[in-house]
Amino acid sequence: MSNTSKYKELGVDPGKSNVRKIFIKYIANDYPDAFVNIVTDPENIGNVFTMHTDGDGSKIVQRVLHYLETGDATIFQGAVDDAISMNTGDIAASGFITGKWVVTDVININAMNIPKDIIMEQVAKRFSELINIYKENGFDMFYFLGGETADLPTQISSMVFDVGIYARTEKKNIVAGNVRPGDKIYGFASNGKASWEDTDNSGMMSNGVTLARIDLMHRKYAEKYPFLNNKECAYRGKYKINDKPKILNGMTVSEAILSPTRQWAIVIKGIVEKLKEKNKLSLLHGISMNTGGGATKIGHVGSGILYKKIMPKVPPIFKLIKEESGDSWRNMFETFNCGVGIDVVGGNNPEFRKILKEVSEEVHVKMFDLGICEQFKGEKNKVEIETPYGFFNDY
Repeated sequence: MSNTSKYKELGVDPGKSNVRKIFIKYIANDYPDAFVNIVTDPENIGNVFTMHTDGDGSKIVQRVLHYLETGDATIFQGAVDDAISMNTGDIAASGFITGKWVVTDVININAMNIPKDIIMEQVAKRFSELINIYKENGFDMFYFLGGETADLPTQISSMVFDVGIYARTEKKNIVAGNVRPGDKIYGFASNGKASWEDTDNSGMMSNGVTLARIDLMHRKYAEKYPFLNNKECAYRGKYKINDKPKILNGMTVSEAILSPTRQWAIVIKGIVEKLKEKNKLSLLHGISMNTGGGATKIGHVGSGILYKKIMPKVPPIFKLIKEESGDSWRNMFETFNCGVGIDVVGGNNPEFRKILKEVSEEVHVKMFDLGICEQFKGEKNKVEIETPYGFFNDY
């Protein structure tokens, strides 16, 4: 079997390594070991700020297909969950859970192919609901300022939905990525049903969706909806939207693909606040949200660290993708979170673990003891993962 990722064969770089190499010398960043780029406020050196932009990726294409086949317009609401979490989760991983969040969105759409007004109504409705969910969970600094909607019929075939967020907080709140040899690694499950969620989550989150869609969705959709794919990325699977393979335990294939990225900022806020209450915040050294780079994403936090992880049982959706795509498990763990949505790294201290466990039980998100950090003498960090399907140490 070729070690070339099936995801890369579809034109997607799971770890975005080339992008990092190209832009690293131009990006302003005062905290290079943290999860996101952070700058000290030149007008108030006690404060820091960040700006982050992301979206729900090609999940929106799956939403369009789902809508065209079922007529269920509410499926577009999930685009807001994914786009918001891909931003708030990332910045929360670096400590931005207090201060101010200013959120805007950009919708690039081809209204000749998809129902623009219906989508806009669903997006607006979910924005309102999600802001309330954040407020109910202690976030009182969430400001949505609208955004831009561009009709681009000659540039895109369906739609792109992105969100930008500007955040600021006090410097003392930053999770700076000061990971040390001897630190312990913990994880929180991407699947299941969190306390604020209405339905079970497959754990898919928002990376690897192109591979999932192409290899799971029935090849007939390539002919029926040519604007949703092209010759190089045409549907080649065997499942229809409402098919329920036994492995998914009652969930349809499309529901599994479209399970929203969990609002990880809520979990992280719970961790930070409980650590502060017990004067243990100094034990928290790093957090990663396992999107681009999957189970190896923690390698972007800290410096001079070998992350040695033992991965838990893989949720069914990833087993199905592996089976249908034929990709290697080595590549699967780099492309997908494979069941662990965030990694939390901190001191090897029983009180630290106890606090994480308390938060896990409060938010109904399973916690895992993943491993330990060791010193690594190299230009960048290294990640080794032991999985139910083999040991992989070349990340």
